[in-house]
Amino acid sequence: ASTCEAGCYFCRSSKSTVCTTVNKVCASGMKAVMLAAQGLQTGAQDVILAGGMESMSNVPYYMKRGETPYGGIQLVDGIVFDGLTDVYNKFHMGNCAENTAKKLSITRQQQDDYAISSYKRSAAAYETKAFADELVPVEVPQKRGAPPVLFSEDEEYKRVNFDKFTKLSTVFQKENGTVTAGNASTLNDGAAALVLMTADAAQRLNVKPIARVVGFADGECDPIDFPIAPAVAIPKLLEKTGVNKDDIALWEINEAFSVVAVANQKLLDLDPAKINVHGGAVSLGHPIGMSGARIVVHLCHALKKGEKGVASICNGGGGASSIMIEK
Repeated sequence: ASTCEAGCYFCRSSKSTVCTTVNKVCASGMKAVMLAAQGLQTGAQDVILAGGMESMSNVPYYMKRGETPYGGIQLVDGIVFDGLTDVYNKFHMGNCAENTAKKLSITRQQQDDYAISSYKRSAAAYETKAFADELVPVEVPQKRGAPPVLFSEDEEYKRVNFDKFTKLSTVFQKENGTVTAGNASTLNDGAAALVLMTADAAQRLNVKPIARVVGFADGECDPIDFPIAPAVAIPKLLEKTGVNKDDIALWEINEAFSVVAVANQKLLDLDPAKINVHGGAVSLGHPIGMSGARIVVHLCHALKKGEKGVASICNGGGGASSIMIEK
């Protein structure tokens, strides 16, 4: 069964519920929301649940088929092979991030400073309960009859050690590298979802909307430049909606790496005070299929009435998706 179908089955939805799984790597969750909005616009459906999930802790190791070579079979990490490798250049996405940093003259210090800010913003957001209305506690079953653990907040933002942060070794480029485990996102499990419906359906069901989808757009560039793909998708979105970037109150740009946010802020000349105001994937985590939906969920809650916000996420292969929300 597909992940979407399994999710619907185990949450005891109707057996007649139509399920579709979307795979656009990191942009999967956001693309699901965009496809749902299109489904409503065309009249194909009037109520749709859309979102994304990823359980990176359960991704298996692979063994290639064929004769066993001398020395045994090498296991392949599914996370790296399926999720974190640029198939066109045959190297890790982190090498693409290094390439972007070099092209745009973004230093290690700029990335570290941004990452530290992300951690501090996430910690402050939890203190002020900025995430309270969008988090759903989950009971995690335990072994041998032990009571379930109630999981109710993100873990990563508490794990940082600022004293060691700027001393971490670079991961993907040993000489003159800039990307470290600290200024990149982490491996995580997570899920996020939104209920989208037409105005008529909301009225019929007596549901009060919290936000509306203004528009959405995709963008593509050279695969090695995927970190700056949002700088392709966002202008297309602004042109399509006729909205000026200065009229955007909040920007959610997924922090696959700190350099992604820094680079797109630089290329689009965005106000850094409006970008990821409550932290992002560096400090909260980046479950690949979920992150695109999470930043849309957060915009819906973080915006004030009458404000517009834009969420954008890059994906491996050179793509990006962007969506505009109005509260």
